[in-house]
Amino acid sequence: MADAVLTTQMEVQDGIQVVHISGPLDSVTHDQFKETLDPIIRKPHSKIVLDCEKLSYATSKGMALLGSYQRMALQNVSFLGIAGLNKRIVKTIELLGMGKLVKLYPTVEEAISAAKLL
Repeated sequence: MADAVLTTQMEVQDGIQVVHISGPLDSVTHDQFKETLDPIIRKPHSKIVLDCEKLSYATSKGMALLGSYQRMALQNVSFLGIAGLNKRIVKTIELLGMGKLVKLYPTVEEAISAAKLL
């Protein structure tokens, strides 16, 4: 079973807010994740990259939150790139029909490069 602890670390790279996520995004950690990300997602014209290379698991509720954040970013004329998801989570996103909604990038570097273009 995956650790029930979700950690987030934030840094700014070239004017882009990079959020490193480690652990599961599930019913136990959902509210903690939301409290951490809501303030930065709601800022207009922001550039945010979620580094999900160490995200071990995401429930459908967690994935729905990522989709909601992507919609908020579009409304706020912001960039939100989700990078480094494991293949299992990517497959689930595609099965849920969210593949066209969320901006997925294989690596953090690719997401940062895309954010710089805006």
